[in-house]
Amino acid sequence: MEQAAGNSFLFMLIAFLCLMWFFTSRGQKKRDQQRQTLIKSLQKGDRVILIGGIIGTIVGFKDNLFEVKISENTKITILENGIVDVIKDNANGVNKK
Repeated sequence: MEQAAGNSFLFMLIAFLCLMWFFTSRGQKKRDQQRQTLIKSLQKGDRVILIGGIIGTIVGFKDNLFEVKISENTKITILENGIVDVIKDNANGVNKK
């Protein structure tokens, strides 16, 4: 009797772990797809937030490299992984993600 209870507990534990793994991997795939869509939609003139909180404007790109202007006389080249988010400007001039 005790062995049957132990086996059912083990089965439930394994089933729970499998469900948790499924849902977490599904969420990660969704975030990865959204990120790829974001990166592919970038154009010259888009304002972006870079890793480290730097805000700049895309002035050029080639393959997976982006040239970002961060001040009047400063341009940097970054990998696509360095882009955290895009800043969208609404009609009121307020920055919104």
